[in-house]
Amino acid sequence: MAEHADSSILTRFLLPGAYTRGAVLSGRAVAEEGARVHGLAGAPAELFGRVLVASVLLLSISKGGIRQVLQLDARPEQKTSPLVRILAEAGHSTVRGYMIWREDGAMMHTGTDAMTAWLGRPVLLSTVRDLGIGHPYISTIEHDSDHLADHLVHYLGQSVQIHADVALVGTTGLLIEAMPGCDDEHWFRAVQAMAAIPSQTLEAGDADTILAGFADLGCKVVERVPYRYQCRCSEESMVEALRYLSQDELASLADAQGQITISCEYCNRSYRVPIRPST
Repeated sequence: MAEHADSSILTRFLLPGAYTRGAVLSGRAVAEEGARVHGLAGAPAELFGRVLVASVLLLSISKGGIRQVLQLDARPEQKTSPLVRILAEAGHSTVRGYMIWREDGAMMHTGTDAMTAWLGRPVLLSTVRDLGIGHPYISTIEHDSDHLADHLVHYLGQSVQIHADVALVGTTGLLIEAMPGCDDEHWFRAVQAMAAIPSQTLEAGDADTILAGFADLGCKVVERVPYRYQCRCSEESMVEALRYLSQDELASLADAQGQITISCEYCNRSYRVPIRPST
């Protein structure tokens, strides 16, 4: 199923013949809109789009989850990498994100979208899985690889403790996860089928063509969800963000009219809000 012009389609599926489930996201639309919002091109745009896609894939396996944050950081002692952080946040049908550049980092184009070229090595990966029923699950690990898919597999194995495999090609993401009853033979069959899907097929991003590679495992589509790059910021949320600052701190940020200009990291939209009155 092809994606709509303004949205990307997440397809969840089951592989009954291997006791495995998975998701595939044809993420071109969200990647292109994210790049447009942040003025990205070339390798940084490709890397940012891949992180957006990855955050949606992680949310797709979060049982009942309502929000998934995927954050990639340079180590604190790393002072020369172009980027300090890449963050993506997926919710129901929406995803958003941002990059934090080191001073003059945006000028340090390397010509590659390899993780370590932009964040150094190793990379710190942090996740927030919000199930909407209390405190979210937060995890941080580090891994040394040029490929984001390797970081995700390492995280899922180490922190979530599940068998999973991930492929990220172009703006397409594919994830499979072992379910109860999946033994070593079942898992081998699922991984073998996934590995046999040509990179060109993944890059083209047509979910039905991709899932045809799992036909021998009885692949069954269970849900299709459209995703858009969309920010949920508002003036109210910006006011809330300032609520914890003291009156003196607010005054130092205000202009002559008593207004504070604050910009959203996710969409670059600016808001002018008044200083709250003293109490």
